[in-house]
Formats: sequence, structure tokens, C-alpha cells
Amino acid sequence: MKKVIVNYAAILSGLAIAAFGVVAFVLPQGIMIGGTTGIGRILYYFYGIPVSYTVGAVNIILFSIGAFILGKKFALSVVVSTFAYPAFINLFEHMDFLAEISDDGLLSAIFGGVIVGCGLGIVIKFGASTGGSDIIAIILNRKFNIPVGPPIYIIDFSILILQIFFARGTEEILWGILLTFLYSLVADKVVVAGGGAVQLVIISKKYEQIRRRLQDIVIGTTVLYGESGYLAEPQHTLLCVISGRELNRVQNEILTIDAEAFIIINQVKEVKGRGFSFEVGKAQQLRAEKARKKADF
Repeated sequence: MKKVIVNYAAILSGLAIAAFGVVAFVLPQGIMIGGTTGIGRILYYFYGIPVSYTVGAVNIILFSIGAFILGKKFALSVVVSTFAYPAFINLFEHMDFLAEISDDGLLSAIFGGVIVGCGLGIVIKFGASTGGSDIIAIILNRKFNIPVGPPIYIIDFSILILQIFFARGTEEILWGILLTFLYSLVADKVVVAGGGAVQLVIISKKYEQIRRRLQDIVIGTTVLYGESGYLAEPQHTLLCVISGRELNRVQNEILTIDAEAFIIINQVKEVKGRGFSFEVGKAQQLRAEKARKKADF
């Protein structure tokens, strides 16, 4: 229970930080942004609807569709983001002084990108979804085995393009590009402290159970044989490389089997080979096949 409380507190903190960055730096300067916030900015420009209302409405619609198609387990994984993020935006929108923090577009794009990226990174790091366009991408991934990344990029890019038509000048467009680049970069850094993949070295007496569990969720491992330095006992070690988004889930799976497992987490600058530089969709395919068999059963 304590771990669950800490996780949800961290997720809520991340959502609050992201919402603060949007309201304090992005919206006052009219900087372009993707996702449901970008949709909210479009409707605010044409109809004067507060951004938080649009974000809340779109999130609830997407949440309902996701829950209907993917079930209760999925709904529980995104329910916090669906309702908390627009609530935080609405809260900060009522603090008029936030809009006066900076009147410089470049500084707002930089600080907004860093703050929003920190918030999103915390949310992802603790195993939650940010909701919004993520839900569409997850549905496409689960039902049609389409990788999660491309749909998110396409949706965000389309939302950014729509905002170009009412931009006050080329500077707003450039600020929007800078903002998007910064919050994507910072979020990645927060999730894995740099890089797009992490290496896990797992030392546990229950290594065989851990190996089988990681195999079930389609995580490849290598077993290293050696001995402990202090007692000179035979020691088996598992080595695996995963994406940053899988880190929270894999850690939880390991600690569920052995709460005393010794885990070393290293940043990986570059990974090449099967599953990373080629056949990158094989893991998604295997997971989809397992999910279908489980559903049929």
C-alpha cells in the first residue's frame, strides 16, 4: 500500500508540474504545443473555451473509448492522468499572476519545455500513461500491432500544423518547435537519466523464476555464471537490455518474485542487434500473440 501511495503521489506531482509549465509559460505566449493541450489551444482561439475544459472533455472521451475497447485494467492505468491533468490546468488557470512570470517568448519556450518535460518524465517513470493521444496509440498497438511511437508523432504533428494557421508570426512557430524538442528530450532524460535504453544486471537466488517471468513478458535475458566474491559461492546473474518505458514494469516484476534481488541499472548510449536495430517489431508481435491467446482462453 505504501508503494502504491508513493507511486500515485509521484504521478500526481508529475501531472501538476506539467500543467504548471503549460499554464505559466506556454499558453500566455501562444506557443504551439501538441496533444490534447494543443486541441484546447485551437478551440480557445476560435471559440474562447478554456483550455482545461477541452482537455478534460477530450480526455474523458478517449478514456471511455479506451476502457470500452481495452477493458478495466487499461482504464485503471490511465484514470489518474485523464482527470487530474485537466484539473491541475484549471486550477492554475485561475491563478492570474502565473501569466505574468515572463513576457519573453524564447524564455517561455525554454522554461516551458524543461518544466513540461520534467512533469511528463516523472509520469512515465512511475509507470503511468499521460492519457490523451497516448490512448489512441495504445489502442492501435493492442488491436493492430502498430508501434506506439508513430501514431503519437502523427497526431501531435497534425495538431501543431493546425495551430500554424492562427500563429501571430514565424517566431511562435519556431518557439513551438523548440518547446516540443525540449520537453521530449527532458522527458527521456528524466525517465532513464539519459539515453533510450537501460541495461539491467540482476543478481538473485531466484534467478530462474525471474528469467521465466521476463520470458513470459517477452524480455530477453542472458544468464552469466560466476561466483560471489565474499563467500565464493556459485552465483547466477541475469543481464538484459530494455527500453526506458519498460523499466518500471520490469523492476516491479523482479521485486515481486524476489524483494531482495540486487539490481544494477545502467544507462545505455547505443544498442544494436536483434530487437533494437532490426526486427524491432518482433517483441510487439509476440506480446500481441500472447494477449490474443490469453483472451481466447
